[in-house]
Amino acid sequence: MVVLETMDYEMRKIVKKGPLVPMYEPMFNNAPIGSLKQKPETSYDEDEKRILSLDVKSMATIGNSLPYDVYHLVQNCDSAQNMMNTMKVAYEGTVEVQTITINNLNQRYAHFFAQQGRSLTQTLNRFNSLVNDMHWLGIVKHSSQLVLKFLDPLGKS
Repeated sequence: MVVLETMDYEMRKIVKKGPLVPMYEPMFNNAPIGSLKQKPETSYDEDEKRILSLDVKSMATIGNSLPYDVYHLVQNCDSAQNMMNTMKVAYEGTVEVQTITINNLNQRYAHFFAQQGRSLTQTLNRFNSLVNDMHWLGIVKHSSQLVLKFLDPLGKS
C-alpha cells in the first residue's frame, strides 16, 4: 500500500473503497429530480479522468509486483479493490478460516515450550515467529506475559 501512496495519495483509497464512478444529479429548474446517475465519459472533467486512471495504475502496480503464479489469481479482476480482496481471501482465508487460525495460534501460545535439542536462539526464533503471527492477526498479549512465557515456557513459577 505504501508504494501506491508514493505514486498518488488517492490510490490507497481507490484500492480500499473501489474505483470512483463519476456521478451527477439530474436537475430541472434548479431542483434535483430522481437519484444520482453515472456521468457519460464525454462529460468527465480532468480531475475525474485522473482519479479514474488511478484504478488502472493501481491494478498495473499490483499485477506487476506479483509473481507469475500469484498473478493468475487476479488477472481477470476488474478493479484494484477486487484484486486485493481476491488475494486476501486466497492468503488470509475467509472469516471462518481466520477464526480457526486465531484459535490455533492461541493454543500454540498457551502450550509453548522449549523443545529438547533446540538452542536458545532457535527457541527464541520460534517464539518470535509465533508472537509476530499473533500480532498480524490482531491477537495482543502484554509484554509482561510474553517475557514470562519465554523465560518459563512450562508455566512453572
